[in-house]
Order: sequence, then structure tokens, then C-alpha cells
Amino acid sequence: MKDKKVKQVSIGLGIEVIGLRKFANVFSIDKKIATYVKSILPRINMEDLSGWRLQLHISYLPTDFISVYKKFLRYPSDREYVISIGIPIPDNTQAPYGMPTGEDGKISLFCRSASGKHSHLLYPEYDQYDNLNQYILASAIKAIDLGFTKGFTCYGKKIKFQDL
Repeated sequence: MKDKKVKQVSIGLGIEVIGLRKFANVFSIDKKIATYVKSILPRINMEDLSGWRLQLHISYLPTDFISVYKKFLRYPSDREYVISIGIPIPDNTQAPYGMPTGEDGKISLFCRSASGKHSHLLYPEYDQYDNLNQYILASAIKAIDLGFTKGFTCYGKKIKFQDL
């Protein structure tokens, strides 16, 4: 049963900060996130997804809060649910390990504010980390834990951490 759960979950990646790969090893981080997700699957009631797949789509963004979308995005033709997670990437004024800003003082062509209306929000706590890789990994784990602690409703079933 455990192997079936692992095959039922995937990690997607979105990078909306120009040049992030020069400053953070995002592919190594994503492998560590996948290992973490695999470790928590026994605590999640995946069988209630009725055979649908689940993707955690993690986007690295120029935004102000770690965010976890409160609802699944549904793709019926693929039988897939997507959990959307946003990880804010700091600039070098927000954290010593942050991305250097461009001439316009930004790290991206656009910045967006996270909204508590549709997402659960966490403060990024940049000062708790020594480098960008450490911050991104820890923030992704916090976001995943928050999402599965709060849970996601799926056809009347709450997909979340279960008591062991």
C-alpha cells in the first residue's frame, strides 16, 4: 500500500524569480522535498482520493508570505488534484543570503502579495536561516505540514494528517 501512495503523489516546480538557479540548488531542494513527502505519506488518508493523483506544485515567487492554497485545483481529465504552494524568495535587503536586486530594485519583473482569503499564510522568518537553500527547504516543509494539518476538502472528505 505504501508504494501505491508514493506513485500517487508528485512534485511540480515553478520558478518566477529570474536567476534563482544561480543562487539556489532548486533541483537538489526538490529531491529533498520529495523525500520528505514520501516520509509523511503514511500519515495522510490518500485512499480517500479515490484513485486520483495528487501533485504538490511549489512555486518560488517574489511575494511576501509562504502560502498554501486552501482548496485543491482539480483536473478531471487527468484525474489529478493539485495543491498550490508559494515560497517567497527574499532579496538581499530582506536577508543577507537573498537574491541581488536589479536596477529597478526588484528580483523579478513583477511582485505579488499573498492573500489570506484563498490561502493559508505563514511569515517567512528569513532571519532563522543561514542560506537560501536552507530557507527554501524549511519553508516548503512548513507549507506542506500546514496544508496537511489544516486539510483539503475533496468531495466531502478531508485529506489531511491522520492520528497514528
